[in-house]
Amino acid sequence: MFEALNRCLDRLESVAMVVFMSIATVLTTIQVVYRYGFSGSLFWAEEVVIYSIICMSFIGASMGVRHGTHISVDVLNSMATPAINRWLHLIAALIGIVFAGFMTYYGFVLYFNTLGRGQLTAALRLPMAWFYLPIGISGVLLVLRYVWVIREVWNKPPVSLSEELVAESDKLV
Repeated sequence: MFEALNRCLDRLESVAMVVFMSIATVLTTIQVVYRYGFSGSLFWAEEVVIYSIICMSFIGASMGVRHGTHISVDVLNSMATPAINRWLHLIAALIGIVFAGFMTYYGFVLYFNTLGRGQLTAALRLPMAWFYLPIGISGVLLVLRYVWVIREVWNKPPVSLSEELVAESDKLV
């Protein structure tokens, strides 16, 4: 079941990234053509591009956890034994879950508070709350991804960097 959920999240995140990146790219191109070709501009394009990039950032955070591409200091991982390395990964994932939990809670609090106030965006005149919603959704995705990391580390413990280098050198020989 968890593998199916993981594949579904991978697909949703990939599609969302493509959609938001396409929106940002197409609107930026159109805006450049309007500005330099026709001496005009679309008053709302910059705002849509900014919100698209923000949404990509929040979705990218979840993808970064999934693929293990977030910036990290792995000095301890390279020196630790596999048993200690497992616990380091588990502790890091638990801290990530705590952070993502706060992000989820306060992201949805911000969404509902802004929705109740009726605040609108400057150019689009859309409810600002909808542009805060990705914060809470990203928090939920991060929690799911960190749970996946814990499951993976528990089932298949990470190896130290020295063991990886030995394994790589054995492959070359």
